[in-house]
Order: sequence, then C-alpha cells, then structure tokens
Amino acid sequence: MGSIKKSIWISVLALITSLTFQPIAAHAADNCLPDKIDYTKFSIHPGQAMGLLFNGQALSAQCTTADPGLVSLIYGERDEVKSESGTLTDYASWKWKDFTYEDFISMLKVAGIKQPIDAQKVLSLYFYRIVNGTVDATNPTATLAIVLDPTPAGPCHPDLVEYKSDLVTPLQGTVQILNGISTPFPCTISDPGWIGFGYIAPGATTISISQFYSEKWTWGGEVNYQWVLDLLTIAKFDISTIAKDSKFEFRYFRGGSAAKAPADVSGYTFLFQLNLDPLTTAQIAAAKAAADKKIADEKAAADKVIADKAAADKAAADKALAEKAAAAAKAAAAKKITITCVKGKLTKKVTAVKPVCPSGYKKK
Repeated sequence: MGSIKKSIWISVLALITSLTFQPIAAHAADNCLPDKIDYTKFSIHPGQAMGLLFNGQALSAQCTTADPGLVSLIYGERDEVKSESGTLTDYASWKWKDFTYEDFISMLKVAGIKQPIDAQKVLSLYFYRIVNGTVDATNPTATLAIVLDPTPAGPCHPDLVEYKSDLVTPLQGTVQILNGISTPFPCTISDPGWIGFGYIAPGATTISISQFYSEKWTWGGEVNYQWVLDLLTIAKFDISTIAKDSKFEFRYFRGGSAAKAPADVSGYTFLFQLNLDPLTTAQIAAAKAAADKKIADEKAAADKVIADKAAADKAAADKALAEKAAAAAKAAAAKKITITCVKGKLTKKVTAVKPVCPSGYKKK
C-alpha cells in the first residue's frame, strides 16, 4: 500500500513539482524568507489549510518579516482550456502564512478572477521575489499549485482512500478506509465526479483508462470482486482474461460536469489500486464440487420434506378414516333397541336396529 499512498499525492500539474527557491545572497534564509517550500495538501476544502513547510519546518504562524515580491495567480481547468489570471497588487509587504481555503478565495477576488470554484480546476500561485528593487517577471522564484475543493471535508468527500487489504478475490472483499476512517457502510451523501478505471495485466506498466461521469457516486462499504467486474464490464473488458497478480486501477476526478471528460487523465484528485486474484483451476473445481454438493444436499433436504409431508398426510388420512368409522359405529350403536322375547318359561332379550324374536318366541 506504501507505493499507492505516495502516488495519491502526485501532482495534478507539473507546476506542483517546482517548489524550490534559488538561494539569494541578499536575503537571509529563515522561515519568513524561505529557500524551500513544501506543503502537505494539494487539495483543500473550506476550513482547511494547505500545511506549508518552510525550509523543512511547519509554519506555525504568519511571518512577521516581509518578503517583497510580485504574486501572480492563474485559475482554470486542468487542461487549460479556459483560465483566468490576475496579480495581487499589494506585493511590497508580502508575508508568508499557512494559507487556508478562504485565503485563496480572497486572493482570487483581489486578483479579479471570477471563475466559479470547481474541484476540476487548479489555482497556480507564482511568486517573483524582488531583488535589488527589480522583479524578473519571466522567472518565478517559487510556484505553488492547489486544488480548491468546495465540498465539505469528510469521509463522504475523501481526499485519501485506502483499504484494509489491497487484495480482492471472488472469495474476499475489502472495506474502504476514507481519510483514515474505516467505513464499512456506504455514505448517504453523493460525491459527483468523473471515474477513470482500467485493468493492469501482470508485469504491465501501461493502462488504458475508461471513464464515465457519476452524479450520485458514493464512497464507503465493502468493495468486492463483482464490483470490479461490473466496472470492467462497462469498459467492455473481457473479464474471463483476468490473470492472477493483475491489478485494477481507479482514478477519481472530483467535480466537473458530465458534458466534458477530463482531458488529462493524470490530473486525478486521487487514485488507488487493487490487486486481483481470480480463482485457480483447483479453486474453480473445488467451488464447483461445493456448489454441486450444496445442490444435492438441498435436493435431498427438499425430497425429505416432501416424503415426510406425504407420510404425515397418509397418517392423518388413516386416522381420519378410523375416527370416521368409529363415529359411524358409535352412531349406529346408539340407534339399536332391545326387546324381550318369551317361549313358555324361557325369556330372551334381543338387541338390534330392528329386533325380531327368534323362531318359537313371542315378543313380550
């Protein structure tokens, strides 16, 4: 995962890689007159700061020493189809600070830049230090590039996506970790943007990116093998060719609109990779045997249920017939009458439905 973490914060523009002041003898190097600038975030949300590092140290407060210079801003789409530029006029008393999202918005207003804020755009800040009273406006001393993301920061709008495991197989998924928070359940807030994804064969160094725009994309929950197959199917990729030790790469471009896909596929907000491990021949055979056994067991259980029901139904029917015969016999018995028959001094009782005295006897 270490290499993926590093790749997540790769520059969205080549500008981001140019962050070093050239040593200038006329200025003493310190945190207010830095020779080297780094920062911890290239994408910030409202209420966040970019985390400036001056000469390797975090800047804890605004500088008190002025570092006069010309500051120029350019803001626009990442592929520079449309951009606006402007200059901060009060540059004689420039003081460095750990700039917040709101600071940059204020700078845009001062510079007269009116483009709406969108996470698909980049703000580039050029600083030209004044040396001996002059400014070389063709050679910036330092350049910063920052993405202003107007969405609130949080797990549903992540700047960093990791996983408990990078490995995804037909038998194992992985839970997303958003901004360092394990998120086993999907977000309810959508995070619109362009989705770029592709398949990397074992040992391959290139990838063909397929893209689509989602207005209702949500983060969080478990990513399983079927999720990967579904995306690759969108790209009309032959999923039967997925090989062991291959990778699935996912790139996210926050913001923008469905009308225009990102021209620069390296200008993603962040990316991640998942290692793919399809079933082996032995696993496929074992899975088939397990499936066949499950089917056989389920059939046997169903047959037993049917047989048990048939036996229970027969027993119930037999019992009902017996009870009916007993009831009929009892009813018939209840209708018999008894008479007394005599023959001389002999007496005999006869019980029947229609009793008749034996021959030679007379009913008394």
